[in-house]
Amino acid sequence: MSDRNIVSPVIADIRAGMKRGKIVSVEDAMRVIRDGDTVAIDGFVGYSPEELLRGLSDRFQKTGEPKNLTLIVAAGIGDGKEKGMTRLAHEGLLKRVIAGHLGLAPGLQKLALEGKIECYNFPQGVITHMYRDIAMHNPRTISAVGLGTYVDPRLGGGKVNDLTREDLVELIQFDGRDYLAFKTMPIHVALLRGTTADMDGNITMEREPLTLEILPLAMAA
Repeated sequence: MSDRNIVSPVIADIRAGMKRGKIVSVEDAMRVIRDGDTVAIDGFVGYSPEELLRGLSDRFQKTGEPKNLTLIVAAGIGDGKEKGMTRLAHEGLLKRVIAGHLGLAPGLQKLALEGKIECYNFPQGVITHMYRDIAMHNPRTISAVGLGTYVDPRLGGGKVNDLTREDLVELIQFDGRDYLAFKTMPIHVALLRGTTADMDGNITMEREPLTLEILPLAMAA
């Protein structure tokens, strides 16, 4: 999905049977997201698919749907107030958040610290590599990053609160050396910011300041 007035119909085609080539509104695009889906957002600090985040927030507040989403985001996205990921800080909308940084999303911080959502804090770089592994259907992302820190399963496995119980990080060994194996999971919807989208669902970023992990994330979704 691309941010702006044109929303790519690719995911809508696959999941909702929409006519190929149809340009849809943000409201219709948000209807593609179902209860329990895993949604990943690409962005960095103040650069984000803001219109899509606002659309998802508005839909939940109006209809109570979708519910119990898993949110994955590599970098911190927001303004430290109400934009970016904080738009999604509604009880019931999110079940789990896997993020590299929540410092710019006080709304999500509050939900996590109050034990109202499951929350994992993983290294930003590991999450970006996870997108490629998910696209390749690899069961794990293997890295030495995080060893000996709070991400290490011997020291908490990146869990932010007591509600967060599932182990998503494992300690493994290769050639006598320790590594962390981060569990991958399907991504159902990716929220991306693009400049132009065509009738076949191709999205380009010719006027965007950043491209970040857009390609591997789109491939993962």
